[in-house]
Amino acid sequence: MSLETLEREIFEELETIPTIDAHEHLPTEESRVRQTLDFFDLFNHYCVWDLNAAGATDEDIAFWRDKGKPLVQRWKRFKPFFSAIRTGGYARSAMIVIRDLLGFDDLNDRTYEAVGKKLQAGNKPGVYKKILREKCTIAACIDCFVVPGKYPDYFYHLARGSEVIDIFDAERIAALSKQYDTAIHGVDGLLAVLTKAVGTWRKDKKVVGIKSGHAYSRSIGFEKRTRNEAEQVLANMLKNEVRQISFHDAIPLQDYLMFELVARAEACGLPMVFHTGLQAGYRNRIVNANPLLLQSLLEEFPRAKFDLFHGGMPYVREIGVLAKYFPNVSLNMAWTHIINPAQARSALSEWLDMVPNTKIFGFGGDYTIVEKVYGHLKIARQNIARVLAEKVNEGSYSRAEAGRVARRLMLENPADFYGLPRTIQ
Repeated sequence: MSLETLEREIFEELETIPTIDAHEHLPTEESRVRQTLDFFDLFNHYCVWDLNAAGATDEDIAFWRDKGKPLVQRWKRFKPFFSAIRTGGYARSAMIVIRDLLGFDDLNDRTYEAVGKKLQAGNKPGVYKKILREKCTIAACIDCFVVPGKYPDYFYHLARGSEVIDIFDAERIAALSKQYDTAIHGVDGLLAVLTKAVGTWRKDKKVVGIKSGHAYSRSIGFEKRTRNEAEQVLANMLKNEVRQISFHDAIPLQDYLMFELVARAEACGLPMVFHTGLQAGYRNRIVNANPLLLQSLLEEFPRAKFDLFHGGMPYVREIGVLAKYFPNVSLNMAWTHIINPAQARSALSEWLDMVPNTKIFGFGGDYTIVEKVYGHLKIARQNIARVLAEKVNEGSYSRAEAGRVARRLMLENPADFYGLPRTIQ
């Protein structure tokens, strides 16, 4: 069997496997169907930062988003930038939607208006079921974060860890005190809040983990701090009810509370989720997100479950070492297949040679627009099919082993880790 035929066969097998979508940012369907859509909505998430990288200004972005502006003017202003980004991974997902779901061969002068009309025509109740269940065969979806509103019963959520450890002023302390009915005059009060918060999250059957997105605002190199260091920071905040301390000055308290949060998550078996690698947007500090910075936490809590997001891109080899060293670390490929499809393939190939195949989660769409989950999933399946076909072709895997690994990546590994359903009801 040729490599091309084998790859196509594995891709078709992947299409039949119920899939765990291990990370999304989708709004409620009710909120989604209230929106008015046109062609630019397919590029109004990650593609925006590729547009920035191609030279688009904030004024350009605002103009394209403004549906009060004439559609033809928005398209003409968008068109040269689209030419620059259309070959990248982010735009590739949108082009798959345009071809597969909307039925157009391209986005161009002839089709841009019709693409928007077709997208809007499908924007009605039932769109999530149509895309996620029928088109994507999603068995369960982990959506960040816990937000108000009704989601389908196959949606699950992550608690926002920053809610209880990002504390910069007395006003925030008062809010936590009221929310958790706990007096906070010192560290003991904050620890009581952590205990109550984690207990509340654990009781909620729809909450399956606690997420840290701190890589966007600081280094994820959390250090083990003394109680005295934490008390000093807290005392500075409580001295003056209107004074907000700087993020930098709050770090000793934040570090202390992160260790305490992970200890409580470990005790009740609730997974910890960390953003690692590339941050959304642009002009951030990528060194803050190097997964190796988490080693102190990983060493301190050998029984805690850690899901490290986004393959650590570009630190894909570093994050692989963590999964090899630490039995409690899993690698989540959410977002990776559209950041850089080629790097996602090479990372997956190396990880499969390096770490147990039960420790990799193959897909998370990481989108705010449901149609592009389909586009991302198709790229992910293509990537996984190619990697597994190459393993079989080189004699490293049998064909049966490739099928077994495919099922683990897309379904069994994240389902087992998070306790999610494996079938579409």
